[in-house]
Amino acid sequence: MPRFSFEAIGASGTIVRGTLEADSSGTALAQLTAEGQIPVSLRETGQATQTMERLLQAAGLASFDYRLFLHELGVLLKAGMSVERALAALESISPNRQHAVRLGQILARVRAGDPLSHAVGALVHEAPVYVPRLIAAGEASGQLGDMITRLAAGLAHAKALRDRMISGLTYPAVLVVAIGVVLWVIFTSVLPRLTPMFSEAGASLPAATAMLLTVGQILDAYGLFLFVLTLAMVVLFAIALRTPGPRLAIDRFFLRTPLTLHLAERYEAARFCRNLQTLLDGGLSLERALAAARDGSSNSWFRSRMDRAQADVAAGQRLRDAFAKARVLPVIVTEFAAVGEETGHLAAMMGEVATMLDHDVETRLDRLTSLVVPLATLVMGALVAGIMAGVVSGILAVNDLAR
Repeated sequence: MPRFSFEAIGASGTIVRGTLEADSSGTALAQLTAEGQIPVSLRETGQATQTMERLLQAAGLASFDYRLFLHELGVLLKAGMSVERALAALESISPNRQHAVRLGQILARVRAGDPLSHAVGALVHEAPVYVPRLIAAGEASGQLGDMITRLAAGLAHAKALRDRMISGLTYPAVLVVAIGVVLWVIFTSVLPRLTPMFSEAGASLPAATAMLLTVGQILDAYGLFLFVLTLAMVVLFAIALRTPGPRLAIDRFFLRTPLTLHLAERYEAARFCRNLQTLLDGGLSLERALAAARDGSSNSWFRSRMDRAQADVAAGQRLRDAFAKARVLPVIVTEFAAVGEETGHLAAMMGEVATMLDHDVETRLDRLTSLVVPLATLVMGALVAGIMAGVVSGILAVNDLAR
């Protein structure tokens, strides 16, 4: 179905920009007028343009900056603006056309009567799935501006941590790629030229050279099969991440494994406690706040354990006991929850423990990246040294036999 981009004057007199799908331009105009908008311009978006937009979005060059959107929206809402006025103001100061179009679409839905959470969930596909849920909680509590501001701060903090991890792992990744290129050159160009000379030497070859020849023969015979097998494993892993059962097992492994210094566990706990503090400060009951804070986690195993904790709280158990039975939160969270219940300052205690866990996550992340870089260097260096030792010792052995 053809897609049309349009500009129209909305019911309040502001300019609305967006895209829609229709059989023809006449149908598109009728659809706009039926929504109470006065069309100013309408043009069909060609297939080439759509393809280019998809490519730009895939490369991250035309994606919607939802973090910036939430930050600016939170500031305007806390300043006293209504949701509609804030969206219209953000549309007028959009940094680019793609941003303006998306804001126009969100604004159109809000003016049509949809809650902001529904509009964001339907149109902001770049954002995590829990974002519209937390916005909905802010709408229900009447603290939408404060909720969006804290949500934007949490998303910015998570992005900063991810950027730090990417920066720390960039060097090991480049090193692995470089070593992979070196190994490919050795096994495809160097080793085939030396193999006949080594083979004639027979049993006189050193162990390192014999092992190197064996590896080369295996790669020659099964290299394509190993490549296809690796590709199939990657595809199966991607499918497993979309399947509830395997995804639960994978998330549990990453949450519990000590290989990452329990980073995932601490990170999920910090985000949960921060969201719980925000929701409790927004006026939600503990049961509803637990449900919304649970939805803020991207780990399915963590969510399943928090489901049980919420059910235990709904059944009348203390929060401390429910957290202890869940066995997915650090002990410090359980202890701070107990103090918060006893003093009546549960939200403040959750905020304090979230700050402590955030600091712990940053420390563990620094340790992990500082360990990975030298470890990757040593492993790659040892691998290349072993291969070169096999090649050089083989050449020396052949020379000794020739004498």
